[in-house]
Amino acid sequence: MIVVTGTIELAPEDSETLIEPVIEVMRLTSAEKGCIVYRFYRDLENAALFRVYEEWESQADLDAHLKSAHIAEFGKALQSVRVVGRSLKVLEIESARPL
Repeated sequence: MIVVTGTIELAPEDSETLIEPVIEVMRLTSAEKGCIVYRFYRDLENAALFRVYEEWESQADLDAHLKSAHIAEFGKALQSVRVVGRSLKVLEIESARPL
């Protein structure tokens, strides 16, 4: 399993602008082959900070996602706001178990 996790922080005055594009990219991505989880979460103390969390069945599925039309559209939405910080990483998970 592949996990993508991290944060995207916007200028505070731009944080509302990204809500609709985020909802749309979550809806479309969730229907993709190999997508287990694809979510953005807003920080409770900093409304301009979005936590990204994704789970993919394989790297090939993630690669296909990154080439999708809706990710290109989301990229345009990101270019229309001021991103003040971005930190994303890919984790390769060998195994998982319930806590």
